Amino acid sequence: MKTASLRLYPERIAPFDHEPTADRFLVQSFGPNMGEGLVSLVDIEPGEIAFCFRGDFYAQITLFTLQVRPGLHIHDPWVMGKVLHSCDPNMDCNMETFTFTARKAIRAGDLVTMDYDQTEERLFRPFLCGCGSPLCRGWIRGSKAHEPVMPHVSATRSHLG
Repeated sequence: MKTASLRLYPERIAPFDHEPTADRFLVQSFGPNMGEGLVSLVDIEPGEIAFCFRGDFYAQITLFTLQVRPGLHIHDPWVMGKVLHSCDPNMDCNMETFTFTARKAIRAGDLVTMDYDQTEERLFRPFLCGCGSPLCRGWIRGSKAHEPVMPHVSATRSHLG
């Protein structure tokens, strides 16, 4: 069991298996336009569990939630909510086990990323992606958000730029 000083989660959340800790991950600020992201401090191989996450369950979507199912979201502003978007991510998210697994090699110093459309039907705030991937889809709105995006919509949720 990790010591309390290494925990990224508050005391009210009991320690759990595959918990992300400060010896494995760093929450790093990237400035006001991008927010914070999660950086791996260790190498993680494809197929390996990067970490599991916990949080509070809400009926509503927030900036730091992932959709468990329609009408139910898990809110984690400490770790999971810091995972940045990429259209070609290095992790997959399993919403049944609340687990992030490496889909490709992650090296120490890399940002850990996910595709927000993998879990979200609609985003709290859609944004124009700047991931730079040849697979980049442009506007990230959620897997079921088909309404037109207004040009004045701006991103405040962190994304890979």
